[in-house]
Amino acid sequence: MSENISNRAKTILNKEEGYDVDYKRDLKGLSVDDLVAFANSSTGGAILIGVDEDKDDKGRQVGKVVGCKIGDNEKLAIVQKANNCRPPVDVEIFLENEAETPFYRIEIPTGEFKPYSTHKGTYVIRGDASNLPLSRDKLLHMFLNEQGETFINRFKQATEDLEESIDDTNRKLDMFDQTIDNLQWELSSDIENITDNLDNLTDNVEQEFSSIVESVRNTESLADESLNYTMETVGEIIDKIKDLDLDINETKLVTNSILEHLGIEHPYTTNYKSQISGLVKVAFSSWKDIIIRDNPSANKEQIISEYKKKKIEMFTEFYEKNAYLSEQMIF
Repeated sequence: MSENISNRAKTILNKEEGYDVDYKRDLKGLSVDDLVAFANSSTGGAILIGVDEDKDDKGRQVGKVVGCKIGDNEKLAIVQKANNCRPPVDVEIFLENEAETPFYRIEIPTGEFKPYSTHKGTYVIRGDASNLPLSRDKLLHMFLNEQGETFINRFKQATEDLEESIDDTNRKLDMFDQTIDNLQWELSSDIENITDNLDNLTDNVEQEFSSIVESVRNTESLADESLNYTMETVGEIIDKIKDLDLDINETKLVTNSILEHLGIEHPYTTNYKSQISGLVKVAFSSWKDIIIRDNPSANKEQIISEYKKKKIEMFTEFYEKNAYLSEQMIF
C-alpha cells in the first residue's frame, strides 16, 4: 500500500463497511443522509470518497482505492452537504494519496447536538453497513439521552437563580419594613410639629385679625374726615376754574379789539394764509390737468380763472364745516 496514505486511512481500508466505515466510488455517491447517520451514531465514523468495495485473499471485504476528482469545488461540495444538515454537522476533510491515486477521507465525529436530520426532516442513524431510519421512540430516547443532562443542569441553575432571587427579595422586604417603620415614626413627629405650628399660627392670625379690624375702624373714621375736606377743596377748585374761563374770554375780546383797531392781522390768520397759499401752488398742476381734460380749448387765463373758482368753492365748503376754527384764532 502506498506510503502517501495515512495510517488512519490504511486502517479504514482494511475494514469492512459497518457502523463506522463507508466507501464511496465518487463524490456523487455521498449524500446528506450519510453525514446525518454518522453524526447521530454514538461513535461517529469515516467515509472514504474514491474507494470501491473489494475482497482480500480470504474473501473478506476491504476497500480498494480507485481515486476521485479533487479540488476546491469538490471540498466545497462536501462542506455544503454538511451545512444542509439540521443542525449542521461538523466534518474534517483530508486528502489522501495525492501523488498517486488521490481520494478523500471524511471524518464525522458523533454529534454534540443530537438528533440531526436532513434539510427535508429525515432522521437516520448508522447501522451495520447501512443507514437506518430513526423511529419515533428511538428519536425520543436519543433526545432524552443527549439533552437530559443539559436540561437537568439548566433546571438546577434556574432553581439556584430562583432561590437567590427569593433571598434577595426577602432582604428587600426586610429593608422595606424597616423603612416603613422609620417613615411612620418620622411622620408622627412631623404631624405633631405641624399641629403645634397650626396652634401657634391660629393664635397669631386671631391677633392679627383683631389688629386689622381696629385699623379698619380707624381708617373709616379717617376716611370720613378726608372725604369732607376733599369735597370742600373740589368745590373751591371748580369756582376758580370758572373765574379763569371768564378772564380768558375777556382777554380774547380785548386782544381782538386792539388788533382790529390797529389794523393788524391776527398771527393765526397770517399763518393760515401762508399755508393755504402753499397748498394752492402745489395743487395747481394737478387741477390744471383736470381743467384741461374737462375743457380742452381753454386758454391760460380761463384755466387760472376756473382754478380760482374751484379753490374758492373748496375753501368755502371747508370753513362752513369748520366754522369753529375762526373762533379759536386768538393768542
